[in-house]
Amino acid sequence: MNRKFISAIAGCLSAGALCGSALAVPLKSVTVKGQLLDMNCYSALGLTGRVHGRMCGKRCLLSGAPAGILVHGHAWVLDANPKPLAPYVGLTIKAKGKENTRDHVLLPTMIKVKYHGHWKAIKLIEIFKPVR
Repeated sequence: MNRKFISAIAGCLSAGALCGSALAVPLKSVTVKGQLLDMNCYSALGLTGRVHGRMCGKRCLLSGAPAGILVHGHAWVLDANPKPLAPYVGLTIKAKGKENTRDHVLLPTMIKVKYHGHWKAIKLIEIFKPVR
C-alpha cells in the first residue's frame, strides 16, 4: 500500500511540475511612463486625472487598493505597496521593472514621479515585514 501511495504522490508532483513549467510566463525588463492610477476607480468607473487623484484616488491607495499605470490607453497593475504612491495619483510616473504581459502586471524595482516639474524617486516599502 505504501508503494501505491508513493507512486501516486510522485505522479502528481511530476504532473504538477510539467504544468507549472508550461504555465510559467517569461518576465521582460521594461521602463514605462504613464499616469498613476487607483485601479479600483479606474476599473469600475474609468476615473483618471489629478482631480480624482487628490480626493478619492489618494484614499483608495491609502486603504490598500492596488495602484496602476496607464500607458498609451492600457492599464497595468503595479505589484507594489500602494501607500507610498497615494499622494501622487493622477501624476505622470516612470516605472522600471519586470512586466508580466499575460496578467498585465508590472513588478517595479524603481518608481519616479514628476512632481512640480522634477522627477522624484519614490521609496518602495515592503507590504509585509518579517516578524522577529
